[in-house]
Amino acid sequence: MKKSICMMLALTVLMGTMGCTGPFKLTKKLHAWHTSQPDPWVDEIVFLACVILPVYSICTLGDAIIFNSIEFWGGENPIASVTEGDDNLKMTRNDDGSILIESDKGTFTLRKSRYGVSAYDAEGQLLYISHTGIDNRVRVYNAEGIVAGTFDRS
Repeated sequence: MKKSICMMLALTVLMGTMGCTGPFKLTKKLHAWHTSQPDPWVDEIVFLACVILPVYSICTLGDAIIFNSIEFWGGENPIASVTEGDDNLKMTRNDDGSILIESDKGTFTLRKSRYGVSAYDAEGQLLYISHTGIDNRVRVYNAEGIVAGTFDRS
């Protein structure tokens, strides 16, 4: 377990220092929301809850594999439609482990599976899905099954 925590920490540091990884807008919005708590104790409790319940992990994974890929391959990052001044941004961890992201601009659901992460719109229609192949490469597919991007897991 200690080795996996160190590995995750190293990957997080690497992703934060590399310039071509994308803007991680969802993770930044989560951070901005949790640090906007008026009381420092509430801020700490919200932060710990977001870390213990893997809200930060799922948001970062969704950013890295889905939202940043959409933006990189020529589309607009769906999270970009949620403006910085949007006070109605709400993220909820559902009982099934999925993350519901709601705002005035749109609703998305992220679901982690054995093979990757899927993104769904408010009607439950698949937007994107990621899959790790036997070659250890992550492929992001759009709703039509067309590869939107391929990434080396390292």
